[in-house]
Amino acid sequence: MIKRKISIILLFAAICFVSCTKKHSVFISGTFDNISDEKISIEQKTASFMLFLDSIQVNAKGKFSTDIKILTGEPAFISIKNKNGKQLLMLLAEAGEKINIKYKKGNYAVEGSQGSVYVKELFETLGKTAQTIDSLSKIINSEKISDADLQTAKTALAKKIIEQKRSNIRFIVSHPKSYASIFALYQQYPNGTKIFNDQNDFLYYKMIIDSMDTKYSQAEYMTVIKRDYSEMQRILNLKNKLESQPIEEISYPDIELPDRNGKKIKLSSLHGKTVLLAFWSSEVEGNQFDNKLLSNLYEKYHSKNFEIYQVSFDIERDLWLRAINNQKLSWINVCDFKGSNSIPFRLYNIKKLPSNFLIDKNGQFAGRDIFGEELENKIQSLCSN
Repeated sequence: MIKRKISIILLFAAICFVSCTKKHSVFISGTFDNISDEKISIEQKTASFMLFLDSIQVNAKGKFSTDIKILTGEPAFISIKNKNGKQLLMLLAEAGEKINIKYKKGNYAVEGSQGSVYVKELFETLGKTAQTIDSLSKIINSEKISDADLQTAKTALAKKIIEQKRSNIRFIVSHPKSYASIFALYQQYPNGTKIFNDQNDFLYYKMIIDSMDTKYSQAEYMTVIKRDYSEMQRILNLKNKLESQPIEEISYPDIELPDRNGKKIKLSSLHGKTVLLAFWSSEVEGNQFDNKLLSNLYEKYHSKNFEIYQVSFDIERDLWLRAINNQKLSWINVCDFKGSNSIPFRLYNIKKLPSNFLIDKNGQFAGRDIFGEELENKIQSLCSN
């Protein structure tokens, strides 16, 4: 009797396993014109890592087929790579789909998956934009270009970047319930810059959340979108607060970035000192003159509990370090080399360089964008209290 009960339980478990597995199964088949008698790999791109799913043999005629098990029941971004690890294409697969691929001369057609068709369109549009950006960048960086041609190329480059973003916006607005909109939201240019990197882009995050949260509230990608949306809202609220209230009334948002030696230093670690939070870039000509003035102030007031915490907008570490050494900047200098994507520049709504915030010993703002004699008078007053 006991054996019979155990058998029934095992049978029930097996049925559940098979049914659950089938629920998250996707059948993929296709033909490659450039691959034969070798293996391709299939991976699932989650919000945090790439998960290896299977290795499939492509036959002598370039054909393959496989029944893969995706990680969860939500739509899955599936990457197909050749034996060298190069991505050939990306699919957006849903459980139960039967996807067929025809790969020819570097291009491919896909059937049986609307999400995969959308992803293909997004890839192709950005690919064309990337080619145009590359061509225009070569023209702009040419040493023999005339001023007129330089301006024409810069205008064309700016126009192309705007066109790409508008294309992605149209896609998200037209397909707010498709997981492909998540792909559109997080696309990047070849240099790693996000297409949606403006503080007002939270609107498109919100659109996707409102459209998909009911169905995919626990999905990993949805969790990431909600996290990023909350961070954008926090930064925007802080910006509004900075602009709408007297600067002396609010405490500063903390920063933690690596210095020239790679050691992370918190702005808050300087609490109890008079601190000048300064924003600059080694590539902006006027900043060198400002640093010379800061050197005089630092030498004069550093012994009176005054410190400078300088955040750089640079993206090239070598240029940044060379400027620090050449200009003999002895105060705290930090940088994350993310340029326009650097969070501190968004947190403090930096619109021009140099910019600064003066923070008193109690951690309260005492001034913003003050320079020259006015800055020294303010530092002298704070250090005397």
